[in-house]
Amino acid sequence: MIERLRDVLANSGIALTPAELADVLWLALRLPTEGLATAQNPVPHALQEGSGPPDIPTPRSQEQHGFAADSDLFSYDGDGVPGTTGELLKLPAERTLSGSLAIGRALRSLKRSTPDHSAKEIDDTSTVDLIAETGILDVVLQPVKEQWLDVSLVVDDGLSMKLWQETARELRTLMEQTGVFRRVRAFGLDTRTPDAPVLRNAPFRPSSARVAPQSLCPADRRAVVLILSDVVGPGWDRSATQSLLSFCAERCPTAIVQPLPRRLWAGTRLDIELKTVSGPRAGSPNTALRVDDPWLPPELGQFSGVPVPVVELHPSSLVQWAKLVGDGSSTALHVIPVSSDRQGSISSAVSAPVDLRQHLAFFRRAASPEAFRLAGHLAAVRPLTLGVMRLVQRSVFGRSDPAPLAEVLLGGLMRQSPDPARPTVTQYDYRPGMRDLLMETVPSSDLLKTAQLVTDGLRLSQPAPRTLPAIRSDLSGSLRLPPGASAFALAAVPLLQHFGLTARGPESEGDLMEGNGQRIGEGPLQSLTSHDEELQALVAARSWRAAVSRAEIVLEQLIARHGERSLLVFAGRRDLAEWIGLAGAPQSALRLLVQLRAELEDLLGPHDLRVLSIAVSAAHWAGTSGQPREAAEQLAAILAAQERTLGPDDLECLSTRRRMSYWTGVIGKPEAALHLHLDLLRREERLLPHNDLITLNTRANVVSWTGRNGRPEEARELCAQLVHDVENTAPADHPLRSISASELAHWTAEAGDPSTVITQLTHLLPKLYEVMGVAHSYPYATRQRIAHWTGVLSDPHAALEQMRTLLVDIAAVLTPEHPVFLSSRVEYAHWTARTGNTAGARQLLENLLPEVSEILGPQAPETVRARNLLDSLGDQAE
Repeated sequence: MIERLRDVLANSGIALTPAELADVLWLALRLPTEGLATAQNPVPHALQEGSGPPDIPTPRSQEQHGFAADSDLFSYDGDGVPGTTGELLKLPAERTLSGSLAIGRALRSLKRSTPDHSAKEIDDTSTVDLIAETGILDVVLQPVKEQWLDVSLVVDDGLSMKLWQETARELRTLMEQTGVFRRVRAFGLDTRTPDAPVLRNAPFRPSSARVAPQSLCPADRRAVVLILSDVVGPGWDRSATQSLLSFCAERCPTAIVQPLPRRLWAGTRLDIELKTVSGPRAGSPNTALRVDDPWLPPELGQFSGVPVPVVELHPSSLVQWAKLVGDGSSTALHVIPVSSDRQGSISSAVSAPVDLRQHLAFFRRAASPEAFRLAGHLAAVRPLTLGVMRLVQRSVFGRSDPAPLAEVLLGGLMRQSPDPARPTVTQYDYRPGMRDLLMETVPSSDLLKTAQLVTDGLRLSQPAPRTLPAIRSDLSGSLRLPPGASAFALAAVPLLQHFGLTARGPESEGDLMEGNGQRIGEGPLQSLTSHDEELQALVAARSWRAAVSRAEIVLEQLIARHGERSLLVFAGRRDLAEWIGLAGAPQSALRLLVQLRAELEDLLGPHDLRVLSIAVSAAHWAGTSGQPREAAEQLAAILAAQERTLGPDDLECLSTRRRMSYWTGVIGKPEAALHLHLDLLRREERLLPHNDLITLNTRANVVSWTGRNGRPEEARELCAQLVHDVENTAPADHPLRSISASELAHWTAEAGDPSTVITQLTHLLPKLYEVMGVAHSYPYATRQRIAHWTGVLSDPHAALEQMRTLLVDIAAVLTPEHPVFLSSRVEYAHWTARTGNTAGARQLLENLLPEVSEILGPQAPETVRARNLLDSLGDQAE
């Protein structure tokens, strides 16, 4: 059994000696058996990760993209501004020093004891022998034994070394824990000063005290000096830095620990050569080392200067250096020649071109494929911090090897923005224009996976001793959400539950103009709002984020009083799922509703009206999550079942018909969608008061589908009357006021009078965001119209820039399968072609067309438009 355990650990990369394995087993028997503490605020069973039925298939579109459209986790810049739009979360951050156990074993050859004659301790054996032999009660003293060497870890704290700051901290901790060294001391080395490098008593702390070079080597010279540096800072080719290296090398074993992988050393400031190095004895300073060329005869391979080994931060390289220091044995090491009276030789580096496209091409030739791909994925996130970059890398590639990230940071694509007031906080951003070029090099489908991959990776993370600060979008938060930020992950309920946090979604309104006309609380099941006045007020105010948070508490109270199988609890779970969807998490809403429907079917049967009501909600959120054709088909079948029991004019049936009509148009049947909405309007006007808000919403859909059927003049006339009725009926802050005005401006332009459309839409846009929220698609559709008319009337390049900004913003709030998102991507390809980049437009459309056709259908308007545009580009090429 023990052998099998040891083999399993070895195959996992953890090779333990018998003594180490015995220590592990001994410790395991004495650890407390209690599990991890549960969250203080338990989450309802319906929201627990993995509580859904195991046979629910993942939608195909989610498998393809998996993008968290409601992504709301942003990088934290450490700045707090009361009354703004974010709240702080702590996410687990993984260790940056890989192979720490192996590194510790690599240094073991330096572990040996030596007597300290300045301190004494009792020699137990000799004392017992003395008393037994002489009868004299006395003690025998002996020198205290201590470890042989100190280690002075000198960390280059230049700007390029920000990437390795956590690595340096973990390396120091590892050296302290191994017990190899007598003392472990860390220093900071600033090579950016114009005259001479500055040593400080703490790395990455510019305010810490300066120290003299003599501090690195004690008087007894029982120490090693390890300088952790990527050797790319500007000070490494100056004679002053050479003098510091020479000073240390004359007194103690000195080496440069290079965190960059060996394939990147050619781009550093110093020429590094592979030599055979040996020493006369253990602990010899570098000046006593003998250096031979491994291939040339001695007369041709002479080495001038003091050799300083350059050791890769890898166990195999460290163990060779440790053997040299431990017993002077001959070994192959990379070294640099150092002399105090001359500058180090500078590697001949090729300067990157100034033009952005040439610079990107230069980087692509020089960098590894993984680094280039990582740069593209990082372009989808703004702002960037090292912690977020590591999360993205680990999620996309399955690991967080620092080398590709170092290539990106050192490749000239990014620039750092350190804040002098907060030196520990550093953000990164691409050079102006570089982000857009990088996003063109990565397929859109891959870019759209980034946030969901990070979300999934976080969900699988285990509690970690280190955390990564992040901001979750929250309109009532007290932290600043950076302007123009794009989210890197989704703080969905299961994810927040995983870290013991409360789940709340971003602010949102309903989905007017998108077929979601069902009012919360209508239907056979009693609404959760009837149990709590505070929740009722939040729902009435359409504050879905706060409603979700309050609903979880109310639902837990119902479960405690009535049990999980109560119909009151099922009704509450239905409402909670709806509000989660309205708050911007449609895929979470779909999963919860599918699970709820399955449980209710077992209890009530598949044809029960309460089950059908939940099926309607699930179908709608399936459409929003990228399955519009399935949504339309499911809603048609549900409507038939409802009408057989309730009759065709029941309000429940009209609500289902409203959603079915919308999704029918989305999948490429605009004429059928118009007829369905007209029929729906006739039914509503027979049953509801004149100009009821429900009928006004249906009339807005009639306007939209009339125009989409090629009748803009008729759409304009219908919309003009709608605007009049809305102004006389709807409350001052109702979204229909801004929607109807926006539709009138657009269809007036489509009818031949575009003179004021841009001004009108631009004026309406802030109000649309205010009354509909940042998670609603309609404001983004309006921005697409503004870009469209900008390109048609004046400036195609400005239209392209507006679409580029829109795509970045829209990716944070909508699923990639959402019709507005797909339409915006087609619009972006259109203006890419109109501005002369036909090759780029063709590439975009070739990637996009199969996706649009599969999601919306081959005859959908956006599919036809993308196909026609691609065909026209092919004709131009011919």
